[in-house]
Amino acid sequence: MASKEEKKRRAALVQAIVDEETKRAIEEMPISLKDLGALFDELDEKIGEFGCDHTTKLTSLFLTQRNLNTDLILPWLANSGGHCDCEVLANVEESWENEISKNT
Repeated sequence: MASKEEKKRRAALVQAIVDEETKRAIEEMPISLKDLGALFDELDEKIGEFGCDHTTKLTSLFLTQRNLNTDLILPWLANSGGHCDCEVLANVEESWENEISKNT
């Protein structure tokens, strides 16, 4: 059975791996955490007002208004579970909300 110190050491190693993978994922994102957080805020407001028509119309409008690359970002969002505006808000935000709050 592993000692407390060994368990702490193993936990620290696992955390270091997770931190490195998260850092790499952030570096490879086609959108900054700041813009992603602003997108979530915008979608939260607009979906609350208009609902979701199960497209990425609101997301696309936000990205276009900010001159962000929709050709890269929309597929990344879809690959992250955001196939429509409400899924971007529900699924993608859930994956990134901790990093956004730590980095913005």
